[in-house]
Amino acid sequence: MSSFRALALLAVLSLVPASALAEPEHSQVGVNYVFATVDAYSTVGSSLIVTGTLVGESNARTIQFSGGGDGAEASRCDRLALLTMTRPGRFHFSWFRQASGYIPTCTLTRQ
Repeated sequence: MSSFRALALLAVLSLVPASALAEPEHSQVGVNYVFATVDAYSTVGSSLIVTGTLVGESNARTIQFSGGGDGAEASRCDRLALLTMTRPGRFHFSWFRQASGYIPTCTLTRQ
């Protein structure tokens, strides 16, 4: 590998946020997660994995939110996460699950 390619690879890896490389933390029941920005998201089965900055924090975090049985909540919430991603600072995306077994609630709030 040429030294230029090695330097370019090192530069790219240093720009990747540490939260993107880490295992996602699991959401806690009864906690309302409000994202000011969404950097990335993905749906895996009935789960939604979101990387972004929570309101009041300065570092991005990756959090896995578990949905119901069929994944309908995750597919509905990913549209809201996408809107937050395309318009940073304009919307807040939030996820809340009251207790185990309850269907989670995701909302989009305009700032």
